[in-house]
Amino acid sequence: MESKNSKSSLTILEPGIFSTIQDLGRYEYQKFGVPTSGALDQTAFMLGNLILGNDINNPGIETTLLGPKIKFNSAQWICITGANSNPMINNQNINMWSPVYVKQNSILTFSQPEWGVRSYILFQNTFDLEKTMGSYSTNTSLGLGGHKNGLQLNAKDKIKFINKDIKIPPLSNNFDYKKHYIGKDKTYSLRVILGPHDDFFNESSIQTLLNSEYVISPQSNRIGFRLSGPTIKHKSKSDIISEGGALGSVQIPGDGQPIILLHDRGTTGGYPKIATISSVDIPKLAQSIPGQKITFQKIEIEEAARIYRSHQTMLDNIVLSDENIKIKIDNFENNIRTKSNVKLNGSKSFLIKSKFKNKQFKFNIKLS
Repeated sequence: MESKNSKSSLTILEPGIFSTIQDLGRYEYQKFGVPTSGALDQTAFMLGNLILGNDINNPGIETTLLGPKIKFNSAQWICITGANSNPMINNQNINMWSPVYVKQNSILTFSQPEWGVRSYILFQNTFDLEKTMGSYSTNTSLGLGGHKNGLQLNAKDKIKFINKDIKIPPLSNNFDYKKHYIGKDKTYSLRVILGPHDDFFNESSIQTLLNSEYVISPQSNRIGFRLSGPTIKHKSKSDIISEGGALGSVQIPGDGQPIILLHDRGTTGGYPKIATISSVDIPKLAQSIPGQKITFQKIEIEEAARIYRSHQTMLDNIVLSDENIKIKIDNFENNIRTKSNVKLNGSKSFLIKSKFKNKQFKFNIKLS
């Protein structure tokens, strides 16, 4: 047993294929040439934290294809989201997209995902690590952030947590991940806004992009996804004066095969960008394996803004803030502060146990 004052921790027994510490990224240093990094599937990452009652930026572990084997040296609330990776605690299946209480000395393992690529392990506690430029996110290309100066997690790594009071998180939610992700072996569409360099291409080249099927190449990583498919021809030259590249930019190099820029992208680039993917669709891309077929659908910027607002509303409605509830029974007033259970439809339920005059009371309260 660990003493009360010792820091809780976990130990990486097996690292998996590629496991790193991530949060939502660092956003004030691109002018100095530092990429944002951060979780590729930010929807899954934020949902895991919301389900645990955390700040959405609380760091976690991003796994790729096969997750790590982890020993919990102390008890911990966790939530696993993202790719359906069949997590198990002590060889017993556990639910994803739900809080799970892990006892001390328990072992977490994963199988190959049934769909998707990246899973997220979120923790109610926070890693006892130093931030780099305001973020815990790992960039292995630059040796920046995360654990041990930008390294992916390795066997025998021990990560400590900053201890805080354990709170029971909301124990239910009805987030339907199937509506937000695509199953394997299906072609799906990514919504794009044309530009900023669509004038570098003839209308026929733009129609090639919008009416063709592309395949994600094995030469894809956290920097960007390379696609293979019909060639997109430039009007004349295939380079521009280097400028910033946004998340989801679809740039067209000299060979005419699109590259989609992701979170570890360089902050500048010299290829024209024919379109930019709606940020709401980036999680679909993040969960795609090489060989996945995709198409592009043109939308206007007003539609992209509407989609984004709708997505944010969905996130806002998943976990509701603490509520102060006042109950008055036979002139006995009891103020209770509690965390609401999660309901996407906006309703909340509470099970409250109270003792008064040596009698036990249970209240099942629903608010809508």
